[in-house]
This record gives sequence, C-alpha cells and structure tokens, in this order.
Amino acid sequence: MAHKRYGESTIATYLDAAKSFLIFTYPKPIKSVANDDVVRYVNEYIIKRGLSFSSQNQVVNAVKLFFREIENSNLDVDKLERPRREYKLPNVLSKEEVASILKAHTNFKHKAMLSLIYACGLQRSELLNLKPTDIDSKRGVLIIKQAKGRKHRIAPI
Repeated sequence: MAHKRYGESTIATYLDAAKSFLIFTYPKPIKSVANDDVVRYVNEYIIKRGLSFSSQNQVVNAVKLFFREIENSNLDVDKLERPRREYKLPNVLSKEEVASILKAHTNFKHKAMLSLIYACGLQRSELLNLKPTDIDSKRGVLIIKQAKGRKHRIAPI
C-alpha cells in the first residue's frame, strides 16, 4: 500500500480491518474464504455491533485489496457490495454562535486562526500547514497545498 502512496492512516485502517475480518473467519483457510464469509462478517460483526457505514466500507475495501493483491484468491471481489451512503445534514452554527466563538479569544493569533478556519472552510491540518506564500492577495484566494487526498485547492479569502 505504501508503494501505491496510500496515506499512513489509510494503511493502518485497512490493516486493522483486514485483521479483524481474518480473525473472524479463523480457522477457515484463507484460500477457501468466499463472498459469503464477507456477507456473514457484515451481518454478524459489523451490523450487530452497530458500526458505521464507513466502517463497513473500510472493511470491504480492505478485504478487496487483500484478496485481489496479496492472495489472488477465488474471492470475487467485484461482487462485494458497499452500503448505500448515509447523508446527514451538517451541523451549522448560527451567526451568534460563530460571533461568540470568534470573540472568545483575546489572542490575535488565535482569532486569526479561527477566522481563517471559518471563512475559508479549512481543516485544522490545512491551517497548520499554511505558509505566507500560500496567500494570493491579488486574486483574493488562499492556495491550500496537499489538502485531503493530497490535492491542492483554492479557497476565497
């Protein structure tokens, strides 16, 4: 996974998910694992424990990757289905709540950081990786390099 440039957290997540699945199917030999075992794992492990849709997707992705790339097994990875995505409405703060958060700090640097996060829709890591050269004052934009998914993006200031 590292040579395919997967992120460290993705690698750790996939390894944990594949390990959990393989422990669930033990003592069955890996070569005899089939799609039915994945369905049983989803029903008996993921759903019973009330794990999220994203957890189920991570397991399916990890199992697909493991059996396609490592094992070259008879598991038909293309027939493994993912759950339909769950759409939740975002929790939006009122103008008063935003104003109170921005006014709460007396430190100018902290106020500036919170204002940038809010105004430009930045993630914490994106804010921490900003450099003065990332500001394009002529166009009024902020260039966010290596954002989520290692992609660059532009946000209006």
